[in-house]
Amino acid sequence: MAEKPEEELARSLLVALRADFAERKATALELAELLLDAIAAALPLTRNEPAEPALVQLESLATQGDVYSWDGAPGWDVVLARGLQARAPIEAGPSVLDALGAQAERDRQRAELERRAREQAVQLVSLGREAARFAVARGASAEVLDQVPTLPAASALVAAHASLFRLIGLAAASSPLLLPEDPRAFALPPPGEKALEEEMDRRDLDHAQEEWLALLLARNPAAAQAPAFRTFYAGLSQALRVATALRRFRDEARSGRLASDGEALLGAVGGWQPVRWSSLRGGAPAQWIAQLCPPAPSSESDLERLARECSAGLDLVGRLWLAENLSLTGFTTLAALLIGRCASAVALWEELGGGSSS
Repeated sequence: MAEKPEEELARSLLVALRADFAERKATALELAELLLDAIAAALPLTRNEPAEPALVQLESLATQGDVYSWDGAPGWDVVLARGLQARAPIEAGPSVLDALGAQAERDRQRAELERRAREQAVQLVSLGREAARFAVARGASAEVLDQVPTLPAASALVAAHASLFRLIGLAAASSPLLLPEDPRAFALPPPGEKALEEEMDRRDLDHAQEEWLALLLARNPAAAQAPAFRTFYAGLSQALRVATALRRFRDEARSGRLASDGEALLGAVGGWQPVRWSSLRGGAPAQWIAQLCPPAPSSESDLERLARECSAGLDLVGRLWLAENLSLTGFTTLAALLIGRCASAVALWEELGGGSSS
């Protein structure tokens, strides 16, 4: 009986995983299913077909991106730490959001996001082919993907995951640009990184979710009047825990090191489920994207970039923490861009060797 495509690809992926990794087979199968789903969603982007349906599909894969299941794969952070064969850092890919707002017109911002998504889709499909070549597969998955690797297996698998995360980040950030602009979007909250850090220094915010919800409902009439806001907040509430991780990632990078544990940032992306509150989403004004996604400095190291991306993520959490009279479009746009920053930071971190126990 012929192997299913995911079974054949999983057999190839085993080459990238350590022989003594207890969850080796379950992880390979989980990764194979994720890669095949992601490539199927990304292929229309490589053919210059309309971007929006593909981006919707890619965004829905966010919940699978942390490679975790109750009775199988232990999570991508665990795979990085003790599941992969020895690996070296690989070339860093592009930022998800940097300079997305470099053009003042909304149409041009949208076109730039679509260009990035198409470029990253080509990258993912190419890396998928690499993954299928690990065991020189020639059956069903080879037809979906291809054959003769150019990267070591573990490095190619990390590169593929990073590429997928960039696509998920772009997909999350696409909604504010693809939806019609909300005429009631109004203003953004002020920059929030410094104020958030001061609050974090005063007390532990990791468990302040109920307090934060009460503050948001009291300060933001649009949120208080929207029944779906509490569903949205169920996911947003994890941003306080994510802020702690972003701060640690930023500070370690500023000190010339990589943070050791990416579980919180992986979990932030894995918890992204906008289908549950899609009625709250609206199109963002171009000036918001210009303000929140400016160009990067002309020259910076990879670690400096990682620190800056995490700083930008902290700013987004801070703006949400400070939100007052914010529109629903404002809430969902800030949350979407936070996912974009987290996805971008995780992708860069793992490419630089983050998460490895060696």
